[in-house]
Amino acid sequence: MVVPGPAGAPTRRLPPRPQSARDARRFVRQVLGGVDPDLTDTAQLLVSELVTNAVVHAHTQVEVQAWAVGGRVHVQVSDQEPTRVLVPRTGGTAYAGTGRGLTMVEELASSHGVLVGEDHKTVWFELWPDTPEPPASDWNMPPARTAATEVELVDLPGALHKAAQMHREALLRESLLAASAGDLPAVPLGDLQTAHDTNHLVRARVTAAAERHSHGDLHTVCAQIPDDVQDAVHTLARVLDLVQEAARQGRLLTRPALPQIHALNCWLLGQITDQLAGHRPTAWTQVPREPSTTPPELAAWDPSRLQASSTPAIAADDGNRIIAANPAASELLGWRPGELVGRRITAIIPEHLRERHVAAFTSLLLTGQSNILGRPVTVPALHRDGSLVEIGLCIQTQEASDGRSVFVARLSEPERQDRAIHRAEP
Repeated sequence: MVVPGPAGAPTRRLPPRPQSARDARRFVRQVLGGVDPDLTDTAQLLVSELVTNAVVHAHTQVEVQAWAVGGRVHVQVSDQEPTRVLVPRTGGTAYAGTGRGLTMVEELASSHGVLVGEDHKTVWFELWPDTPEPPASDWNMPPARTAATEVELVDLPGALHKAAQMHREALLRESLLAASAGDLPAVPLGDLQTAHDTNHLVRARVTAAAERHSHGDLHTVCAQIPDDVQDAVHTLARVLDLVQEAARQGRLLTRPALPQIHALNCWLLGQITDQLAGHRPTAWTQVPREPSTTPPELAAWDPSRLQASSTPAIAADDGNRIIAANPAASELLGWRPGELVGRRITAIIPEHLRERHVAAFTSLLLTGQSNILGRPVTVPALHRDGSLVEIGLCIQTQEASDGRSVFVARLSEPERQDRAIHRAEP
């Protein structure tokens, strides 16, 4: 149970702006000046995360209280949005750019929790010395009491959904902070706040529903979505298009969504608005898609499956580095098994095509648009002995279980007599 703040406990009220996280750190450092430096450092880190959450999600004035009693540090962060629920991240990944604040509190604080009043919400944590053992804590909040419709997301792809969710959060979060500082005039701040809040709600409801289902990459999720958010979801979809374009123009650090992630977002938000309007669900697997949005298989990317395949295949990350190459691909290109892993993909691209490849790959990452994904082509590949080998090539994106996008190239071996196109000079 949280210890109520003593009378006259140091308090700081902060406006809903990005700089408030910095001001909260300074305030906590001043208040805890005589406390163990390690506890003070941890308190500064955690209060920064909680104030940032309040600024981004509540958009209200934030009140910070901090004090120490008997060597124990107590910090509370309050906002004026009691209905804005906390959504602790489950199944976290090192590749997520957002969503770590509550997880950090869970892992670093001795105890933590949330108190909800009629007109405010207070998130608190305590830091204790090594002994005694603190009590167990959780983020229990009262359930929201609003009319809702069950939205059925049929054949929701788990890994791709995780990647799309991570990207939406990163893109909207950066856009909201940029707009708050006046650096994104093309997108109204009010619409961005609505989009950010609606995305938070969608993630909370879909995450809660997904946890009730068995693990697997394709599953049907039935999420309870409030009846009154249809217009807000339309705003979210419109804002995502605007900030996607801002990312393409280089106005944001977050990259634009890759084609398959954009397609999943359109389907997900479309299913919510359509079903709130009374329409029947449409399965993800039944939606017509462009070649660039079609993965090599519906399951999450698994290097062991690639290794076991008899089809020559190579996988690369978004740094243009080979992360897997099966024996069939290695043999086709004259390498021993495992030798290609860790090398740049340019190791198998002829020198006269490398500049073109780098330009095309960079364009894909910076614009989210591609003319080659999912489209089979015939190209020369560089054999290890220096010769050029004509191959059939089809590059597709596939999401790993941790939310990364992996580029999978499947190669087709030509007839033996047509393989050698050109021998390098000795």
